[in-house]
Amino acid sequence: MKKSLPLLLGVSVLLTACGPNKIIVDLPSPDGKYHVEVRKCPQAGSLTWTEKTQVSILDRGVSEACQSAVKSLAQFDAPTPEDQLQLEWLSDTELRAWHPSFNPKYGPQSANFKPGTPIKLVYAPKK
Repeated sequence: MKKSLPLLLGVSVLLTACGPNKIIVDLPSPDGKYHVEVRKCPQAGSLTWTEKTQVSILDRGVSEACQSAVKSLAQFDAPTPEDQLQLEWLSDTELRAWHPSFNPKYGPQSANFKPGTPIKLVYAPKK
């Protein structure tokens, strides 16, 4: 049993690491200075095949890999299906984002913001 458990975990990690990693939407801000990159990624730490939708707000020309928030001005995850995710630039620096899984008062379960980011996120469904 002890020999098979590490092998099973190793295979699970390998399968998860080999999951999707593709950009499914790239939405530039009105002035083109920023863009929203929506990427389908494997769910970190999952022992089964699970996907997530990673939303990164970045400077123009910059991309962010799955499971990374190094270059992002702001970033959050949304569960699949990603077709329920709503994104809309309200201005050059204000982005409206919504997914039915978000808390109506607070948005996604977690979000990362680079200190001093000029981007403001508004978590609300389209009116």
